[in-house]
Amino acid sequence: MNEPNREVMPSTEAPARKVRTYSAAQKVEWVRKYRESGLSQREFSKQAGIEYMSLYRWARKQRESGQPGQKESKSCLAFAELKSPASAARSDWAVELALANGTVLRLTKDTPPTLVDQLLRIC
Repeated sequence: MNEPNREVMPSTEAPARKVRTYSAAQKVEWVRKYRESGLSQREFSKQAGIEYMSLYRWARKQRESGQPGQKESKSCLAFAELKSPASAARSDWAVELALANGTVLRLTKDTPPTLVDQLLRIC
């Protein structure tokens, strides 16, 4: 006997997503790790396997509420005079800073302090 032709209709429903919940302490820890990584929130969340928007909300909430683990966004930078070693006299650079995110900041001895301040704020 021949069976009637049956057409299978694809489901229009989105697949169920597994929802992960985090404790307040875990959220603080994720934000701390993100801030120490030097990565963007999007890059960090992708590498860590957490939702980008979750990390974004956690970091924003910590910043707005003054919770531990946040960087103070309006902090004053303090400068101290450092004596350059004799070997620095042979270099074109007076200072070289290597940041955790891979950024290298090289400054000559003639770099204005206001520019140093601006560069440190954006790095």
